[in-house]
This record gives sequence, structure tokens and C-alpha cells, in this order.
Amino acid sequence: MKTINLNHVAVISVDNTKTFEDASYKELYVQEGEQAAQATKKLIDLLQPYGALIVNVFEQHPRGHISFADNYLDKKPFDMIAYKEVKDWTEENHGLALGAEFTVKELQSFLKTVGSQMLWPQHSKDRTDSAELMEPLKKDDFAITVIKGTNPAKEAYSGFDETDLDKKLTENQIQKVVLWWVATDYCVGKTALDAVDKWYEVIVVDDAVRGVASESTQVMIENFAQNNIRYVTLKELENILFA
Repeated sequence: MKTINLNHVAVISVDNTKTFEDASYKELYVQEGEQAAQATKKLIDLLQPYGALIVNVFEQHPRGHISFADNYLDKKPFDMIAYKEVKDWTEENHGLALGAEFTVKELQSFLKTVGSQMLWPQHSKDRTDSAELMEPLKKDDFAITVIKGTNPAKEAYSGFDETDLDKKLTENQIQKVVLWWVATDYCVGKTALDAVDKWYEVIVVDDAVRGVASESTQVMIENFAQNNIRYVTLKELENILFA
């Protein structure tokens, strides 16, 4: 009988939290998010007994975060803000609200790097339960927890952005990562692309991810194919890992 060993595989849950999965929070709910949470639990229960490293990556933003529309005077959720709009702002004359925890110069520097930024409703706020795991997931399902998005002056979609995720994966001799949850077109996608850049073999599980918008989700799926990221069903994943 063949012995199955997944010691070099990390299963990474990205933003599997109430802010995205529980519609009652009215923050940034992703359609069918609660179904993805259930699929995530199934995936953990399947792979954990074979030695896979189960990792919880989630964002926890300060209320004055750069991506929150409330921190701008004339912006609303899902508006875009671009560098060309803010490049001439000064500390005396600008469009920042009082609650912003970043400076005009920090905003200009960030947008000069990324070009533009989608502005979101407040979500995944620190010191609230919106950043907590969605049932049926529990803290003890995970061996490692990584928090991202704590810098108020920078958006951090990727689990590798200003975190020690890569260090922890390296310490555990991980070669392959399996990703899921939200959102395909943002945090999962950006994490997957960064993982490839760091030379991990990457698999994204279709059954356990959801996207914010269909158009941007399709663009990200095309990016997966162009970067040798496998986008598979849970059944296909079983065949890959247990073949």
C-alpha cells in the first residue's frame, strides 16, 4: 500500500472571514461566500491528516486604511482613485477625511507605484469580529496564522505583502501551495501570483473560491493559465495529490 505524504504541501486559506462570508455584516460580502467556507473546511479535513501545513492568512485593517472610501471627502465605495488625481494635493489642500491614518505624501507614493486603487467599504476592521473566521472554521484548524493589511498607508491583497508568510513556508520546506477562498480576482489571485514569483508550485481550488466581479475574475483565471497556476476542482485536486 502506497504511503501518502503531503509534508511539503501548504494549504493556504486567504481571507476566510466573516466580513466577506456573512451577509449580515453588510461590509464586503462576496456572493456564496458561506459555501466557500464550507468547502474550505472539507478541504482541511481531507488534507490535514496527510501532513499538509494548514495556513490561515487574513487581513486586519485599521479604520483609517488607505483603501477605505470613508477616508476621503468626495469618494464612495467602489470609486477609483488614481495618482493623477492626487499628485498635486498638499498637506494644506487635499481630499482626505479626518479619520485617515495616512498622509498625503504616503497616498501619493502608494498611487504612484500602483497607478490606481479601488476604494472599498470598511471591512476586516481590527478590534472587531468582522475579521474572525467564518463557521464552520475554527482557529485550531490552522497550524500557522499570518495577518496582512495592517499598514494604513498600503493596500495588501497578497498574503506575501509585508508579512512573514514566505519565511514560514520556507522553514517548513514547502514546495507546493494550494490556495482558496476570496477573492479570486483580488487576494487569492495576488497571493497565487506572488507564490509563483517565489518559485512555489501553485494550485487554486475552484470549489472553494469566489470572485468579487465576473469580468475581473475571468481576467485573473487567464493570468493563472499564463503563469502555470493550476485552477482545479476539489476532485481534480484529490487526483493530483493522491495519485
